[in-house]
Parts: sequence; C-alpha cells; structure tokens
Amino acid sequence: MKILLVVPTFHYKDRNMHYLSASDFPTGLAYIASALKKAGHKVIGLNPNNSSKYPSPLLRLANELQQIIEKENPDMIGLGGLCTDYAFLRDAIEIIRKCTVEPIVLGGGIVNNDKEFVFNLLKPDFAIWGEGEETIVKLANAVEKNTHPKGIDNLAYWTEEGAVFNKTDHEYGNLDDRPFPDYEPFGIQEMLDDYSMATRILYKYTRSYPRPMTINTARSCPFNCSFCVHQGGPKYRARSVKNIMAEIKKLYDKYQFNILIIGDELFTADKQRMIDFCNTLIQRKKRYGWDFDWMFQTHANAKFDKASMELAKKAGCYFFSYGMESASPTVLKSMNKKAKVSQFIEAIELSNEVGIGFGGNLLFGDPAETEETIEETLHFWAKYCQKSHIFLSMVIPYPGCKIFDYCIEKGIITDKERYYENIDEINYNMTSMPNALYGQWMNFFMTLERSWMLTETTKALKVEEEEMSGPMFNNGNRVHRVSVKCPYCGEDNLYRELWSKDSPVRTMGQGCQHCNKKIKIKLGIV
Repeated sequence: MKILLVVPTFHYKDRNMHYLSASDFPTGLAYIASALKKAGHKVIGLNPNNSSKYPSPLLRLANELQQIIEKENPDMIGLGGLCTDYAFLRDAIEIIRKCTVEPIVLGGGIVNNDKEFVFNLLKPDFAIWGEGEETIVKLANAVEKNTHPKGIDNLAYWTEEGAVFNKTDHEYGNLDDRPFPDYEPFGIQEMLDDYSMATRILYKYTRSYPRPMTINTARSCPFNCSFCVHQGGPKYRARSVKNIMAEIKKLYDKYQFNILIIGDELFTADKQRMIDFCNTLIQRKKRYGWDFDWMFQTHANAKFDKASMELAKKAGCYFFSYGMESASPTVLKSMNKKAKVSQFIEAIELSNEVGIGFGGNLLFGDPAETEETIEETLHFWAKYCQKSHIFLSMVIPYPGCKIFDYCIEKGIITDKERYYENIDEINYNMTSMPNALYGQWMNFFMTLERSWMLTETTKALKVEEEEMSGPMFNNGNRVHRVSVKCPYCGEDNLYRELWSKDSPVRTMGQGCQHCNKKIKIKLGIV
C-alpha cells in the first residue's frame, strides 16, 4: 500500500518565506514513516517548505499537493501537526478532497489534545491520538484489506450515525523496540545541505557551517504544569543509552551533522542515565571520530550537579534549556511548577561556572499574575539572566492544558472554532488586570525581548558578504561573515548569518562559541 505523509508548512499563515531546517523537522512523522515501512508499506513524503517560487504558502501547498497526488496516486494520505498548524491542516484537507477520494488520516498534538472537536471540525476520514506508530500500521493494514477499523485503539472514524471514537490505550511498551525515525521521504538531505543556515540561533551558533539534527531520547512528561499540553497521556519512558547511541551512529554516518539537539524535555530526570550517556559519548567520539556539539532540555527539578555538568561539557555539551517560566513564587505555585527560584539561581550560576550556555523562558500572563509578580520576575531577569539565553514571552492557553480549560470556564475563550482560526494571533488576558494595563505590560515585554536591551554589547570587528549559490539564495537572501571578540572571555568568534534582502541589519544576538554567554553585536547598516 502506498501512503503519502505531508509535513506541515512552517509558519503557514505568514506570507513571508520561512525556511525549514532539519532542527525543526517534526520527528513524529519520521517515526510514522519508519513504522509503515517496517510493516511493508511504501511511504512517500511531501515537505511543502523551502520553495520560494510561489507567491503564498497556500498556493505552494495547493500546487505541490496536486502534483504529488497526480504523480503517485497514493492509497492513503497522512497529515499531522500541532494546534498551531490548524490553518495548514484545514487547507490541506480541503485541497486533498479536490484531488482524490482516498482516505485522509489526521494525527499529532492537535488530535491528542482536542480529538472530538478537531475531528468534527476538520472531518478527516480517520484520526489517531497518542503515539501513532502502532495505530497507523493497523489502520493501513485494515484499509488495504478493506476491513472495519472498529477494533483499533486510539482511532476515530465515521459511520452513518456520525463520529466514532474507539477506546484509548496508552500502554505503548519499550521505546528501544521502536524502529529509528526515517527522514528520507521528506528531503532531509536538502534541509541539511541547503537550509541549515535558517535554523534558530541556539541551534547553530557554535558552528560557522551548522548542520543541526534532532533526536528524542524519551517521551511524555510526569509533571503537570498548568500551561503544558502533556496532560493525562502515556507515562514517561526513556530510551536506553545503548539504543540512543545506535541512532546517533546511524544519523552521523548518514548525514554528518555537527550539532545534536536532544529534543525531549527531561534529559536529566535520571542523573545516572545522563552520566552514562556522557561517558559513552566520550568513548564513541574517540572510537568513531564523531565531531559534534550537543544540547539538551530539562525540568527545574533536574538531577545534576557541578561534576555531572563538567562531564557533559567534556562530552561536547554547549547549552541546556531549563524550565523556569516565572520568578514569582505565587505564579510558580499557580503554574504547578513545583520549583523554587533558588533552584533557578543555582542552575544559572552553575552554568556560568562550568561554561555551558543556559537558556529558558520567562512567561507572563498566568491567571495569578499581577503587577507585583511581574516586577518580581523582571527583577530576577535583570539581575541573573543577562548572560544567559532567556526569552520573554506570554503564557498561551493551548488546548490540552489547564489554563485553556480555565479560559473556557471563565468565558475568556467563547468560540473554539474562532480560537483555532486565530491561534497565536490573539493575546488572552487571564489575569485580573484590566485589559489596557495588561496590554501595556505585554508590549513592554516584547520590546525587551526584541531589543536584548540589557545584554552585553560588542562591535563587530569585520563584516563581509559571502558569495553563495543554491535555492535559498535565488530570491536575494545573503550570507555575511561576522567576526567578533567576545566581551566576556575575549575569544574570537566567526559567525555566518543569513539575512533577508529586505531587512537592513544593524544588530544581531548570538552566543559566544567559547564561553556560550549571550552577546549582542553592533554591525552598523549592512
């Protein structure tokens, strides 16, 4: 059976071109592709990103979907994404319906967190929730044999009476037994070769010629933060170090990446596992000649200390992202973070001492937020976070999290379809502050975020344009080489930056390639 899997368009609703690098590729689709192939099905992929020959993302999606359906004549079409991909998924389903009568199956976070509403709204033929590998294989086998899907767990489908939702089963088994994700159907080589320059700063700053790749070493989360969509799903499970190393070897041998992003959110939940990972990685780098830097993410209750962080640095770790979210005890309690501000300070100071970059988010707008709690967090940000990669943002109520339910209950969100249509375009005031005051604070945060106002600033020693060719440069994009001396450690850095032809660049934010601290670079008008 031939199955077409379609990658969501990055920033679909933005008319400006956004390139998709391998660092931001949705690994879930690669796992689905691998499971289907292992079961004997043929998988073809459509990655409607990175083509600049169309005037809009919608026209690009329509043309490329029509072309591949006419060429390949697939027996089933798979789509997936997050709630923020709603507009893309809505348009993709409508376009596919005009091209073929073959069944459409929808999965991903948008289904996991709001399956009944989304299934009835978008009306695919099938929807899968939870970890999709086993379910998609069972569904593909049923469609191929023309048998009824009523016995397949975690699946929705239609009958003459309406939508049917089979029972949910979150017992998924050992992650080591899963085949490694397969990126080949989706143009991964082109993303690495041609579009790695488009990745975000934190995923590339250590290398002048970055080739970032993502790996997930665990799934789910045992915590229950109010703003997070990981609620009531499968239990947290981690892969063995041996299994992780086998995938790293496969990816490195095939793609020669030089930055590895560990994408799961609790890498240091088990301190001994982290130590084993680092020791094994040091050995494998020597044995195989691997040359890459790596980063990880972790919760505020992470189990690490100076010795384990020094070991991570020795193994090539350059950065870690740490779940802070607020520096107000009142807000942290409301968020159910189960963390203390003193832990954040300790982690920041440890990162500075060891020389590993520190990153995280400070989120404003929780229902418990007040002007006093905002000032607490901003004081913390100004005092402790200026050497670190800390981003200021707003709490967003996404389906599946407790604050979304709060917004429904309080009438802050009254029309769910309108909510999906305008997702990430409307700021919802969940606080007791008047809307005008809340709006003023939000605008202030965005000004601070865009300007890197208190970050240590240095002047570029040299800026020169680099001759480039390839699909990313056909529409006037440019690459400049920027030479800088770090204002903290005094070491020389060379960055290569992608700039749009329409955007004169005067400053840029970076991380030092040696001490990993955040720096702001004055360029002048380029």
